[in-house]
Amino acid sequence: MKKIFLGLFILGTLGIAQQNYEVYVKNGVKISQSEADRDSKEIDKIINDKIISRYNNEGKKVLMEKSKKLYNEYLNDLIDKDVPKNQQQALKEFLRKLSGILAQNGFNEINKMEISVKEISFLEKNKAKVNVLVRYKDLDDIDTDEIIEEALKKSGITDKELDHFEKVSKAKIDKFYEYLENKIKEEIKDSDYSESTTEMEIEKVDGKWQVNFDYNDLINEMLKDLEDSFESMENDIDD
Repeated sequence: MKKIFLGLFILGTLGIAQQNYEVYVKNGVKISQSEADRDSKEIDKIINDKIISRYNNEGKKVLMEKSKKLYNEYLNDLIDKDVPKNQQQALKEFLRKLSGILAQNGFNEINKMEISVKEISFLEKNKAKVNVLVRYKDLDDIDTDEIIEEALKKSGITDKELDHFEKVSKAKIDKFYEYLENKIKEEIKDSDYSESTTEMEIEKVDGKWQVNFDYNDLINEMLKDLEDSFESMENDIDD
């Protein structure tokens, strides 16, 4: 049954935040301070408008919907394979609620995640490199197996009852939900932050800065990562 819980934190958190950025000029590049200040502001605005804001407003929805779809397919496949038919309805309802608790607490981190222009480096007068920083709560270290095990013990749900889940009392299940949610919130609060950067180039063409970065490629790469993650979990079921 524990395999069912492996994908519950796959639903990511996305957001946007404004931060100060550093500006560098490569040795030998002839650009005045006023030009660097003006151009860096333009570059920051372009990256935010064309990449970060679009990612926040459009990409987030696409990734969330894809994650939910993949998880539902994974969950249904797992239940059909591993759970007796007389237990399937009760277990599906239980997992729907459990999944909602984990997902909602993950979604609550959306507005706290920071995506911002971190550094702009002028390689030439009309060419620059931009580093975009993503700062987020690292949820990978949260041991859901351990938390679920604790929640089962605290609620008094035994291994024997798990084999006949349709007979587990509502009081025990409600206690399980309460402990699980409180523990998840505690673990998220205590989690460390992680950072990653994405590098892209931007050039000035005919007096206008143009970013050399394909937004659709970014989203497609993320969708592929999601599919690979769920495919790996499905392989674990078969094994």
